[in-house]
Amino acid sequence: MLDMKRALDLKALAATCPVAPGDYQTARYALPVADGAVGLELVAPQGSGHVDATDEDVFVFVLDGQFSINAHSMVVGQGSKVTAGTAFDWSATPGTRVFAMRVREPHMSEPGVVRIDPTAAMSPSSPPPVEYLTGPTPACQSAPAWRSCDGQFYGGIWSATPYYRKKVPYVHDEFMYLLEGSVSFVNEAGEEQTFKAGDAFLICRGASCSWESRDVVKKVYVIFRPTAS
Repeated sequence: MLDMKRALDLKALAATCPVAPGDYQTARYALPVADGAVGLELVAPQGSGHVDATDEDVFVFVLDGQFSINAHSMVVGQGSKVTAGTAFDWSATPGTRVFAMRVREPHMSEPGVVRIDPTAAMSPSSPPPVEYLTGPTPACQSAPAWRSCDGQFYGGIWSATPYYRKKVPYVHDEFMYLLEGSVSFVNEAGEEQTFKAGDAFLICRGASCSWESRDVVKKVYVIFRPTAS
């Protein structure tokens, strides 16, 4: 049973994922979620196939191998959002493992595939709330790639100078892939986890952890933050 109160190392999970390679739509291992508002899955696609349009925005990130959507090919460390209403052909090389994050989109937008570009130009963005910090406030930059019509599902690139943040509860599900630097987390159980450039991990709603980065960090982020009902 996965401990969803800790950061999940997605590459390590994919290496032991109990699902046989096969069709992109069925060769899946679902991670436990707080509710049905988001789907979090490890996928072992192999071969090729077709996916009809659905009412879900889906972020896909390549952990191993190579995965293609139409003419858009992604290798390890690359991810894209398939917008709701987009039908596509897919192909995957043997040994491919993909992380998928699915969110229903009630307001349909223009179909297509939105790539997160790690080299996108960034602009200054808001730092963490000062009441969460111990020490200097970091200088942060970001380059948003998309934001859903209802504002709950969004992704892009973010960077920050070194800082320490106290333990805070996560009110969102967040995928992260470190492009530069390293980050250490300490969860409610006192367990410390450290991730470095090239690592992909997931922190889910309900987890509570600190953040410590001793050098500049740059990451890909994808967040589902449900609005209050």
